[in-house]
Amino acid sequence: MRFRQRAPLGILLVLVSCLSVGSANAIGQSTQIDDAQSKLVQAFVLVRQADLEGASPGQISLLANNLNLALGYEDNATLLFSKDINASNFYASKSVSLSNATSAQALSLTSAARTQTFLNQVAAYSIAVAAGFGSALFVLEFDRLDNLVRRMRLRRTRLN
Repeated sequence: MRFRQRAPLGILLVLVSCLSVGSANAIGQSTQIDDAQSKLVQAFVLVRQADLEGASPGQISLLANNLNLALGYEDNATLLFSKDINASNFYASKSVSLSNATSAQALSLTSAARTQTFLNQVAAYSIAVAAGFGSALFVLEFDRLDNLVRRMRLRRTRLN
């Protein structure tokens, strides 16, 4: 399934996650969890951008799996916040590090996709210009080719 089709579901999961812990923010949620949530959203945006730029579906799928794993870590951090702050901080830091790694990979894929698009455009324009010059040359030199063909026919008839 393409990432574009999963995108609304991912956005919904991130928003539900953020809204479900909205009351926890009021009573003092960990800044590490807040950081994990913001890094996760940032990574999601960058993966979506890479997908829109034309990165391969296989690579986008791997990044989407990383985002899902980071979201799971962030959910664990949120659930453990009131019970075990150390475990909560551990999962929040894992979510942040995975989100950062996913963001870096998404930026790399975006850059590669843009470069590939540019090279494809350069190749297409080069072929179009070469075809234009070739057809113009053919039209201009058609009379000479016609004369050359006549001369070759005359030589054949003389030899026979």
